[in-house]
Amino acid sequence: MINITIAGELGSGKSTVANHLINNINYRIESAGLIFRRLAEQHGMTAKEFNQFIESNPKYDNMVDDAIKEMGEKEENIIFDSRLAWHFVPKSFKIYMYVDVDTATQRIFNDKGRVSESYSDMATAKKEIIERRQSEVLRYKTFYNVDIDNYSNYDFIIDTSHATKEQVNELVLKSFFAFEQGREYDKVWLSPKNLIIEENSVNNSEEDIEIEKRDGKFYVVKGSDKVRAALEKGDSLVAVKIKY
Repeated sequence: MINITIAGELGSGKSTVANHLINNINYRIESAGLIFRRLAEQHGMTAKEFNQFIESNPKYDNMVDDAIKEMGEKEENIIFDSRLAWHFVPKSFKIYMYVDVDTATQRIFNDKGRVSESYSDMATAKKEIIERRQSEVLRYKTFYNVDIDNYSNYDFIIDTSHATKEQVNELVLKSFFAFEQGREYDKVWLSPKNLIIEENSVNNSEEDIEIEKRDGKFYVVKGSDKVRAALEKGDSLVAVKIKY
């Protein structure tokens, strides 16, 4: 059996998926987030402040990363909940979970269990979520020369913005089994509501949906008729191909 790594955006439901997986397969969870938050608390900082602090102090990242890398090399049946575990545990099923910032803001703001990520109002929450994400992307590019926004790094990408927990959990587990058994599977699932149809996109209902990711948004290159049909049906997710 192989390890699993789960990366993704704040509020995308990484912990929910991890917990579903361990209830269905004989794995355990190792979370870099908990280690990170403990380090932040020890330094009297919020997660955002600690993110900014370690942009010039990478040794704190290294403590977490080294532990993940060693476990990934020596052990199996681990689910790593970490934004960079896919990089340090290359022999793994690499999951990436996307959520649009407005949905993420609502989830995080209304989740009273997130004591370390509480905000006074929605506008502040959205602003700080965006800033924290930008800080993380910059830090990983600077210290590791990796782009966490590049979807080619992952084996499975899913948009949780408008899908139910059950839909997400079922697709993740089904795709993991296909990957483990060497079978074909759809690797990218996005919400049709998050797909932008441009005037020059190809309107062919027989073609797969092909999208291009630019500036954090998803633009339809081919299959715009399929996207419109999915929107009319109220589909939460559609399988897409990414043009790199």
